[in-house]
This record gives sequence, C-alpha cells and structure tokens, in this order.
Amino acid sequence: MKKPDKDTVFASHLNDISAFHARMLSDVQRNQGLRQAIESFVSGETRFLDVGSGTGIWAILAAKLGARRVVAIEIEECLIPLIYKHAQENEVADKIEIVHGNVDDVRLDDQFDVIVSELFGRDVYGETTTRSFIGLRERFLAPGGVIIPQWMKMYAAPLLVQDDPGKNNDLPVSTNFLDGLRLNYGRLTTMEDRVGLKLAAEPKLLTGIDYTTIDKPLAVEPLSAAWDIENLSQIDSFIVFSVSQFAPGIELNSLESKTWILERFGFRPFEQASGTLRFSITMAPQNPTWTISLPSHQEIGPQTYSPIFAFTRAKMALQTTPFRSYRSAKSKTSKKK
Repeated sequence: MKKPDKDTVFASHLNDISAFHARMLSDVQRNQGLRQAIESFVSGETRFLDVGSGTGIWAILAAKLGARRVVAIEIEECLIPLIYKHAQENEVADKIEIVHGNVDDVRLDDQFDVIVSELFGRDVYGETTTRSFIGLRERFLAPGGVIIPQWMKMYAAPLLVQDDPGKNNDLPVSTNFLDGLRLNYGRLTTMEDRVGLKLAAEPKLLTGIDYTTIDKPLAVEPLSAAWDIENLSQIDSFIVFSVSQFAPGIELNSLESKTWILERFGFRPFEQASGTLRFSITMAPQNPTWTISLPSHQEIGPQTYSPIFAFTRAKMALQTTPFRSYRSAKSKTSKKK
C-alpha cells in the first residue's frame, strides 16, 4: 500500500491538532499556573526553552518578558507555522528560534535557565516520557536552572456508581458479554464527563516523579492504595489523576483541567455493605492491569481487569461462533494481481 504523502499527513493532522490546542488555550487552570510560573522565573538574562511548544504561547510569553534567548521545539509540522504566525502577531517573531523535530534528536549549542515541557500523553509516568525529561535536564538545563513542571504525583480515588448513558437499559435484550468486555478498558474522562463524578473517599497517593532529580524511569510495578468504605455496593470504579507543581506554591490538579486526560477504571460492585477496598494498578501505556480486592473479606476473590483479557475473550468467542464470511470482490481482484 502506498504511503500517504506529506501534504496528506499535514492536512489530516491539522484539524485535530488545531482543535486540541484551541481547547488548551481555553484551559484556565493550566494556563494561569504556567503563566505565573514563567513570569516568576523569566528575566532579561533568561535563556528559555519551550519543548512541545504547540501554538507557541509560552515561548511568546517568555520573549515578551524580555528573555535574552528563546527556542521553541515542536515535533508536529502543522504547528510550526502557528508558532511563527502567533509570534508575528505579538511582534516577537525575531526573538524566537523555531525548531521542528523530536527533542531527543535536537542539538542546541546552549544550555537554558528555564525549560518548559509538556511531553505528556497517556504515558505520563512511563519510560519514554521519563527518559525524555531526564535527557532534557541533562543536555539542556543550565546549572541552577528550573524545569517546569518540577514534579508530578499520581492519585486515585473510588467513585460512586452513576448512570452510564452508554449502557443498554431500555431494551428487553441482555448485553452482559459487551459489558464484561468494556470493564477491561480504562475510560478516558473529559471535562464534561467529570461533572457527574462523585468521590466516595479522599484521594490517595499512588506514585510521583521529581523531574529535578529523577535519574531513571520508574519501575513498572503495581501501585496500590486502600480505603475503609461504608458503602461498598455503591462503588463501581476508580479515577486516576495527577497533581503537578509548576513552581513552589503553584500547582495544577488535573481534576480541574479542561485538557488533562483522566482515566477511570471500572469493576463489578461488591455486595458487602462495608470493608476495606484496595485498588492496585500496573500502568503499562497500552495494556494497564488493575485489581480490586477486599482485604477485610479474605473469602472474596479479587477482580482483575486488562485489555488483554477482553482481547482473549473476544478471540475465543470468535473461534466458537458459527457464522458465514464473505470477502469483497475488490479484495479478491487485488489479490489476483
């Protein structure tokens, strides 16, 4: 199959990427925190590096604050003209060096007093992201310099049962197999979805990263916390979220952010009225595995979920399902060629 040309890739990315960054620009909590941190660190002597620059707003802000050198690195080609046009709009285009590429491959002839980086996706605590931050600090951070964010911590909290609009409740047809498959996938939670979420207990710390000192990725091992719960039967999932520090006293709770992705991990509610509920999770980016157990009720077995379990169940069901299959005439013709 012929690979799409560069213009096709550029066009296909442009809409989604620009829509995502438009949402980021409306994320008041994130933007206020980053702005305050940058304003507190940048002066006329500052060398400023913006990694994953996006629309260029932090590089532009640093330039407007008088930083003596500003470099913006961005891997998405379709964002490169946005950085430049926004810099032009703000009359600082001549003060910003724009670099297109992966920061791990970029070479710069300088070190920087302030580095801002939002290299985050679903793999916030994973090896790839952590190694990039370590590389940033070791290659580009000047002695006495600061990296933003400075640290990040992961928390979890149990959630009360809520109505699921995606569940089939109106028809006289059972869909338990589908429901069971869906439980094996973490569900991304948007700002709109969070409105109805109700915490059943206070969040607890699972893990954390200090970007100023970390020298190797976190070990991939189960992270866990436990809560004493009075209403076990009313809990059907856990929410996992992060708190990050941009500067001392300036923090962002991702529960309050429009653009930070939160993940919700479901399970089948227990029938017991009360007890100790334990949540354990191994945060592999593509294949997280989580276990819900009741240490207070040793006679009740734990529940474990993972996308690989859904895949296995679906493939086994496929092998035992009687059905007829037809290939399109188009695919037959192309195979003859």
